[in-house]
Amino acid sequence: MLKHNITDKTHLVLQHDHGFANGVITPYGVNQNAQWYGINSHLTYDLKDDLTIGMRAEWFDDANGFRVGSPGRVAAANYINSSGGTTSYAGSTYSSTSAAANYYQVTLGANWKPVTWLNLRPNIRYDHVSGSAATGGAYTPFGGRQDQVLFSTDFNVNF
Repeated sequence: MLKHNITDKTHLVLQHDHGFANGVITPYGVNQNAQWYGINSHLTYDLKDDLTIGMRAEWFDDANGFRVGSPGRVAAANYINSSGGTTSYAGSTYSSTSAAANYYQVTLGANWKPVTWLNLRPNIRYDHVSGSAATGGAYTPFGGRQDQVLFSTDFNVNF
């Protein structure tokens, strides 16, 4: 992760993630090594001491369709049983519903701290997917579309 204060009020963060899992069952029913990686950036500007606006952009490559999906963590518990079938340590037989794809995302938002213990964070987010996940099959994110727009807000309570 790289952090840089462009000015006293303008801040930039760049981050790279890379992960791998050895000998996992991918969505294609193959026991193989899987990897994923991505880059994201945050650019923020402090309007006031209690109000910051910002933009976040990300590119994420799920090269083997292992990391993103529903739910990838359960799929990670799969193993090949003695009869050659797939069984999950997490419960009954499970077929992962993800696929290899590139994911892109841009978010515009704000952080407002009206009191020291509360942080409100409204935002608007745009997502796009390309690759085999976008061409159909068992896993089609965003309701079968390649794009989605989300409006959301959350809050953090510090204690």
